[in-house]
Amino acid sequence: MMVTGSGFSILDKATLDLLDRASPVPAPPQTRQATDLTFTEAIAYSLNQALAMRIAALVALVAGCQTAFMTHETKTSCPRNLEFPAGRRTSAVLSTWLTASLLLWVTGCVHTDRPQRPEGTFTQVAEQVKPDEPTPPDISSPEVAEPQRDALVDAIVRLSEHGLDPEDYGLSQILDLSDDPNAQAKASRDAWRLAATHLAYGVLDPKTLQRRRVAEIAENAMLMQIDAQGGPGALASALDRLAPQHPEYLALRAELARQQAAMALEADPTARASHAALIDQLRVNLERWRWLPHTLGPRYVIANIPGFDVNAMALDAVQARHAAIFGTMNRETPAFSDSIEYIIFNPWWDVPDSIARADKLPQFRRDPGIIGRLGYKIFDRQGQVVDPSGINWADVKASSFPYRIRQAPGPANALGQVKIMFPNSYNVYIHDTSDRGLFDADQRTFSSGCVRVKEPLDLAAWLLEDTAGWDRAHIDAAVASRKETRVDLLAPVPVYIVYFTAVDDSCGGVRYLTDIYGRDVTILAALKEPVLR
Repeated sequence: MMVTGSGFSILDKATLDLLDRASPVPAPPQTRQATDLTFTEAIAYSLNQALAMRIAALVALVAGCQTAFMTHETKTSCPRNLEFPAGRRTSAVLSTWLTASLLLWVTGCVHTDRPQRPEGTFTQVAEQVKPDEPTPPDISSPEVAEPQRDALVDAIVRLSEHGLDPEDYGLSQILDLSDDPNAQAKASRDAWRLAATHLAYGVLDPKTLQRRRVAEIAENAMLMQIDAQGGPGALASALDRLAPQHPEYLALRAELARQQAAMALEADPTARASHAALIDQLRVNLERWRWLPHTLGPRYVIANIPGFDVNAMALDAVQARHAAIFGTMNRETPAFSDSIEYIIFNPWWDVPDSIARADKLPQFRRDPGIIGRLGYKIFDRQGQVVDPSGINWADVKASSFPYRIRQAPGPANALGQVKIMFPNSYNVYIHDTSDRGLFDADQRTFSSGCVRVKEPLDLAAWLLEDTAGWDRAHIDAAVASRKETRVDLLAPVPVYIVYFTAVDDSCGGVRYLTDIYGRDVTILAALKEPVLR
């Protein structure tokens, strides 16, 4: 699991290979050791002799590796051309990294050979977890029953690595059935179905925030196919693969493991509460990632509201990061996804009716001259031009506002030089702004809901890279013409307007962002409702 921008992994493969050679710990195929560090009160694990040997091996290596890592850390820094708002950043100091790595590696919370989430149908998922033997072993056989059952139970335990509570899937009841292999196998498979649904689609329905209490049909069919091919061991291996494999999701999982480990070792109640709060924040954001498509596209745009940024992405890597402005507290920018279809240079601004009534009417009452100075045009509801000098704005009521307002292209236009269009029911899009000084603020909640972006022509050029005849020179010429010009993209580009309050910082840690709209608390409350009743 690589941490973007750091130059080394949280637990890089070379280090793990070295540790394994120093202290090999055999493990059955498709299983790994793990512990639940989120819910320590409910589940207790002790380190066995082999794990203790690994600790000793790692400690022995630390002295020899410390200087090299410190040298690397000194030379590595965040890209200076990326703009980050203020936010708490997890320290990447060597001592913290070594402590977390020790705990993560010993407990198995992070592993470097995890496969990528398969594309397409459940059949393809099943194909990737086929064991060498086509016929599954009989789990009631004493020779194979316990390892096979333990692999699936362990997979339920390891749901805590995704911010899920294993007890929500009946872990205690499953463990209590250890004397009845068939009953335990059935209970484990029932837990698998629901857990698979939650990892693939989210614990909550993102529209209603209601819990998903029934497994999806696809997960039922997947269980039957994988179970028939490989039994509990194959099911255990498949479960992790159903979760998102995006680098950001993996970075949040790694941070979750660090916080869980730190909390497990902390005795001070205040410090434990701080770790618990961060764990809750991570759980909320892991859930948000599960709501997104697990494949976002080869090229896409992602705008994060609490991060105040818009990123151009290719192969899940940031190509360009732009500072952005989002909606005010009473005009929040919604979270949704769509596809960018076209771009308009030198756009007219068709003022939304709500803004015309709430904002423009008071402005025109105070200073009617602003209409001419800023290039506004007034139309009646039939589309006929109206001379604003003949309107007594003091007599116009907001409740029965009879006009449509448009603003002509130009330096005063609220949309600036370009707007990037993905038609949607929210009437939200990405655009330039005539008030570029607002980008100097750290918390940029100034818009009426749309996304204002810094250096928008650079973003437009990136979007038009595959559209013939629209290189940067042609874009600049179109802008200089002062004429409204529409350009359709050769192929639509997905756009995701998201709300993540914990993000990869590109330097080996995670930034915890301010929950500006207060949306985390509602999701967290829904996540903490028991799955099973």
